[in-house]
Amino acid sequence: MLKKKIGAMFLALAMLSSIALTACNSSDKGESESAASEVATESATETETETEPTSTESAVPSIMEDFGGDAITYEPRGEVQLDVEDADGADGKVLHVSNRTENWNGVNFPCDNMAGNTINIKTSVKSPSDHVIISLQFDMLGSTKYENVIHISGCKDSFAVGEGTTPIPETATNVYVYVENSTTDDIYIDYMYVTIEGDYFDPANAADVELVDISSYESLKDLYKDDFYIGCCVPDSFVTSPVEEPRTLLLNQFNSITCENEMKPENVLDAATTLADPEKYNESPALDFTKAITILDFAKENNLKMRGHTLVWHSQTPDWFFYENYDTSANLASRELMLKRLENYIKGVFEFVNTNYPGMFYAFDVANECVDDSNNLRESNWTKTIGPDFLEYAFKYARQYAGDDIKLFYNDYNEYDSGKQDKIIEVLKPIAEAGNLDGMGLQSHISSPVSMERYIGALKKYADELGVTIHVTELDVNAVKSSANQDYEQGLYFQNLFSELLKAKAEGYDIESVTIWGLTDAGSWRSSDTPVLFRGDLSKKPAFDGVVLAKKGGELEKPSDYVEPPKDDDPFDDNFEDGTFAGSARAGATVKVVDGAYEGDKCVLVSGATETWDGYVVNLSRFLGKKLKVSFAVKSTAAQVSFSADIADLWPHIIEVDTTSGDWVFVEGELDLTTNKWVLPTGEVEVPADLDSLVLYWETQDCTDDLYIDAVHMEVVG
Repeated sequence: MLKKKIGAMFLALAMLSSIALTACNSSDKGESESAASEVATESATETETETEPTSTESAVPSIMEDFGGDAITYEPRGEVQLDVEDADGADGKVLHVSNRTENWNGVNFPCDNMAGNTINIKTSVKSPSDHVIISLQFDMLGSTKYENVIHISGCKDSFAVGEGTTPIPETATNVYVYVENSTTDDIYIDYMYVTIEGDYFDPANAADVELVDISSYESLKDLYKDDFYIGCCVPDSFVTSPVEEPRTLLLNQFNSITCENEMKPENVLDAATTLADPEKYNESPALDFTKAITILDFAKENNLKMRGHTLVWHSQTPDWFFYENYDTSANLASRELMLKRLENYIKGVFEFVNTNYPGMFYAFDVANECVDDSNNLRESNWTKTIGPDFLEYAFKYARQYAGDDIKLFYNDYNEYDSGKQDKIIEVLKPIAEAGNLDGMGLQSHISSPVSMERYIGALKKYADELGVTIHVTELDVNAVKSSANQDYEQGLYFQNLFSELLKAKAEGYDIESVTIWGLTDAGSWRSSDTPVLFRGDLSKKPAFDGVVLAKKGGELEKPSDYVEPPKDDDPFDDNFEDGTFAGSARAGATVKVVDGAYEGDKCVLVSGATETWDGYVVNLSRFLGKKLKVSFAVKSTAAQVSFSADIADLWPHIIEVDTTSGDWVFVEGELDLTTNKWVLPTGEVEVPADLDSLVLYWETQDCTDDLYIDAVHMEVVG
């Protein structure tokens, strides 16, 4: 067994990051399932002097940078200019970050000595872009991991505060907290405080973890060689890593790869060259494929096929691309100019791949996520400059320059939701009729179990109505944390999904490729949800076994600690007396069992919320279609606690509780789920008829308040 220092904390649960937002939002929202969903909210501006946190022990490392002293705890990120200067509205000196030519350019705060700890980050920033991101970067097994920790908005005209926490794996190296934003605008930083939460762990004491022997694994690419490509997304750092074993696993299992980020617009459009001579590049921006070349060469050397991802996207496309003279302080470029830029950009990408890697690309995502969560064509810089027909032009140019070997795809998330699917088909039909669309990409970022009937039904509808090839492009399936059998149930889901894909293939549907979005849970963009086939130590999960069994046949073996799930009509009780809870934290909240219960000794405390929709969530899908009696007790300093249903675009409040007294309040009511017109104590609400899950949660009116919950009971009645 090969030993590598890869971090026990990291491998067990991957990155249990707390993605922090900067202020409460009064509207009711839920989390998007978007692969690229940008999380941002308004931040309160500073109205009083901030108190600088202090460390209780001098041996505990911290960063207390207010830019007023001689010690410098930061360094440039990219080729930027850093100046300490005065600024209106700041408490003392600020760091002015300018001459940024790439979105990721900014400032690094090195913190290798904080590996193995949970850190708290607090900062105050300002930027003309009105959006600043505080992120974490580190190396693990030679690959680089990036995590957004805080999104700060409301900082255009004055400094705004952001605060958040995140764990760092204990054997992480090259660790940085860094400041960036989605444009190349200047950034001003008033202060940056990074402190350790809890007892300090010295990363010098990190334990060794064994990488498992992978030689006995079945090969997915061999099992499915007559069915479809089996793919995986790959970052550049994975290919350049000095650790060989993950690459060996990749090559054993997959015959197709996708660049995770390296071929997205922000990494291909060459800011430095273009902005240095905007007149020369006015109609045709310079392109630079340096970030993708190591992956492309790796694919070429190992006879891997590639999916290109992506040409046109509202996200991860630099703002300067859409402006006159590439100057974000000027006007947006005209339709005519943007059509020329779009054509030349697409032409340049295909000329590069076809000249240097002929025959290696079999598909390309021409456009990504152009329909929003309200089932409308997404408003973006593309619609603002070109108009709603930008997609038709993108596919027209792609057809002109891609060549005969590359199929052209549209790619989107939540693609199985009926309303969104109808809009996607409406948008794509004229493109398909013009002969410029070859395929539909189903991202398949599955957060809660989607029924096979719904998923495969959506797949078939795209194929039938558009006459296209189907690719599953970014597959990952979140483990259900509230389940005692989460790995096993995830394995069953993967088995059922691949079984249904094979059936659809046998029925004549052209399913050409299935791509898993990440090799291991540790490297996944949703690492805390453990959504893919292998753990960080390369051990296979029941999810992998499920994919194997879908092809070979047989039943997935139940684990030795399998817990029989409750029957559909069994009551649900959550009283916390044994120190455990059946639900889980929702979004950015923290949940723990504490004393001071409504009945008995224990209750659950929900704290650390940064949005009103943060809270405590339970999955009760076994109760769908039934009538329930619901009771629970809540206590909060907030004026109101709501018991709500997690249904996209609705999020109905089932019961609203007045908690102004600050004391425990016991409430009960009935919830009639027998039709798609639910009868709630707060009134009737029409919900989608094709709901796959029943997810309920408690939230407060004011997200800064703690919430106590106890004596939760639900039972079927009638």
